[in-house]
Amino acid sequence: MSDGGDIKDDGFTSSLDRLAQGFSSDELYKANSKTAEVFKNTVTDLIPKRSDVEEKYHIRDSVKIERKKNNAATVGILKKSKKAYVARFINDGWDTSWDGKRNGKKVAGLHFWEKASKEAENRMNETMTDEVKKIINKKAGGN
Repeated sequence: MSDGGDIKDDGFTSSLDRLAQGFSSDELYKANSKTAEVFKNTVTDLIPKRSDVEEKYHIRDSVKIERKKNNAATVGILKKSKKAYVARFINDGWDTSWDGKRNGKKVAGLHFWEKASKEAENRMNETMTDEVKKIINKKAGGN
């Protein structure tokens, strides 16, 4: 009912209005980054660790999450570590040939990135669902 002026509704209709506004950029990024964190932790554990080499940056320490313009969160190797090419060789494998000659052998890759993707898929989906539910509950006036 109206009191003769504005209609006051702090219930269902205003909750629907807040939900219809969609997610803010920060809310989208928060949900995406929490999901990316699951993948980052999984892939970091699968990257082989070398303790016999003193390095300023190890590949494991160089895995990072970056915010993109569309509020996506991507996982990659830190550029300043200069380890992305090494990670690719370890992941994909390489051919030991040189001077254009095919006299080498193929070194098999460990495929840690693909394994992490498969291993983390369910947890990433659960995390994304939980984060979206939290945002919706907050917008709908819940806790």
